[in-house]
Amino acid sequence: MTELRAEPLSPIDAATLWPQLHKLSTEVVATRTGERLLLAAGLAATGLDRLPRLPRTVVAAVRRGLAYRGIVVARALAGGRAWELVSLRLEREKDDDAVIALIEAAGIEAARRGGLQLYLRLPEGSPHREATRRAGLATYLREELYAPPPNAGTGQIPGVVRPLARADRAGVFRLYHRAVPERVRRAEAPTAADWRAVIDSYDCDEQYAARCDDRVAVWVGIGEREARVLTDPSGGPALRELAIDTVLARLGRHGTLVVPEFDPALAETAMLRGFVPLGCREVATRRLARLEPLKEAVPVSASAMVPQ
Repeated sequence: MTELRAEPLSPIDAATLWPQLHKLSTEVVATRTGERLLLAAGLAATGLDRLPRLPRTVVAAVRRGLAYRGIVVARALAGGRAWELVSLRLEREKDDDAVIALIEAAGIEAARRGGLQLYLRLPEGSPHREATRRAGLATYLREELYAPPPNAGTGQIPGVVRPLARADRAGVFRLYHRAVPERVRRAEAPTAADWRAVIDSYDCDEQYAARCDDRVAVWVGIGEREARVLTDPSGGPALRELAIDTVLARLGRHGTLVVPEFDPALAETAMLRGFVPLGCREVATRRLARLEPLKEAVPVSASAMVPQ
């Protein structure tokens, strides 16, 4: 365990941190979401923001004098039930102590705010993987990334596919249980509330579903940068083709299709339709503990007492 300590930053500190980002040149995790949240925190501290409602954010840093040795940004998922590390930057090329301190600080602050789980998506082969493991994050899934063909975003959504309705949400959760192996479900979403946090982490601006035999058999989530797919394993190649058609119709040319390691048939279908492999990343998680003080005595009204 490292003796280095990271501390949460106030919005004012986040505002002063933004101009120093160029000095933190080593990007362990650097998503566009993380940069937007950090910039929004800085703008909010100045009182000049006119921004829409944003997820709750944790910003923690390891200080080195007046400068910073590393920073981490985490965002709340599903109202704070889970949290995702969306940006982690270091001053040095490799600094395991800083990585451990930052992840621990983010986990403590997330748990203090009611979080039960912490997520991190890390590029495969990252030199910081061992440090994240020492910080308590366990890898449970490998995701493959695919670039779409040039004709992405120009097709039509198949007629049997429609926007997801509120009544479909329970059906999507049941589809998740049929499509995803138990070891993955146990790690990321053992309950429907945890599944809502996982869906939140996908950043889906649009969701689509198709029904077969009176149940949801295909789910497609489309975001600004990524697309996700779930298909019923018993449906065969027709459902996978339907899902890929939907992705091609709605995903932009600069987007990415994310395929989990347990669905090689979907990856094969995507490549046959022109998708090109980009690389892989690992998804890690850590369960958080909340401090619940035990009351040794509770008040009891006199009327509740039973006379001897």
